[in-house]
Amino acid sequence: MNWKKISVKTTEENADIAASVLMDAGAGGVEMQGGSVSEAASDEYALPETGTDVVTVSAYFGEAGADALEETLRARLCEMFPDAPPELSVETVPDTDWNENFRRNFKAFRAAGRFVVKPSWEEYPAEADDIVLQIDPGMAFGTGDHESTRMCLELLQKYMQPGCRVLDVGTGSGILGIAAMKLGASSALALDYDPVSVRVAAENAAANGVVMETRQSDLLSSADGGLYDIILANIVADILIRLNRDVAPYLKQGGVYILGGIIEERLDDVTASLVQNGMDVIEILSMNDWRAVAARKH
Repeated sequence: MNWKKISVKTTEENADIAASVLMDAGAGGVEMQGGSVSEAASDEYALPETGTDVVTVSAYFGEAGADALEETLRARLCEMFPDAPPELSVETVPDTDWNENFRRNFKAFRAAGRFVVKPSWEEYPAEADDIVLQIDPGMAFGTGDHESTRMCLELLQKYMQPGCRVLDVGTGSGILGIAAMKLGASSALALDYDPVSVRVAAENAAANGVVMETRQSDLLSSADGGLYDIILANIVADILIRLNRDVAPYLKQGGVYILGGIIEERLDDVTASLVQNGMDVIEILSMNDWRAVAARKH
């Protein structure tokens, strides 16, 4: 299978907005290169070797309907950036190129606290207190190496209690929902707009020996009724702000909402939207240019 790699060249300030446009369109994977983030084919951001304020945001889509999608994305970018629409380019990428590069670069590592992340093709001699997460992201987000994912895992360890009911919005590879189940959650529902991510998250849950329901969903559209003890969302700032408007009715009184994917410059926007929608910010973690937030429903 081949993929269409659609790339948007923009400023660092607007990179997360461009990423959210691509993700809303159903991207199956993403890269960011340049600026203060540089993302390799492993789906995760890392610090760049050189600094520049020009960032190329690339996303992967199936070939079916790619021409129409390109036109839609161009129109959406013109709408978002009317004064100076970003440059958009398209190329065909063989599936093998992605997977081979990914396998070369993805090794076992300690993501946060007790959590160790490993791919299925690598052995890891676990220590007594380790919680090993076997994650094969494929074309979905989330190996656990990105600063945002590490901080979300750290906050999850802190606020998670055995028996919690957990909702993971924008699950990607399923890493956060799987981590919650391994910490003793009574249930975890993992939602993602991208059908590839839904499939990959289900496969990773099975590989880790946990039961986690996965569903395709536009944010909360497919969430169950009832209340959750913990809601997780490791996405990007603009989508988090949109999610924040609707999340409170799904969270128990005193429940914890953990948010990641927040670039430093957008932290105030995200926290302001939390306060406006009935949440108290209880903790903020920082790692390089990224922030993660824990909020509580009051």
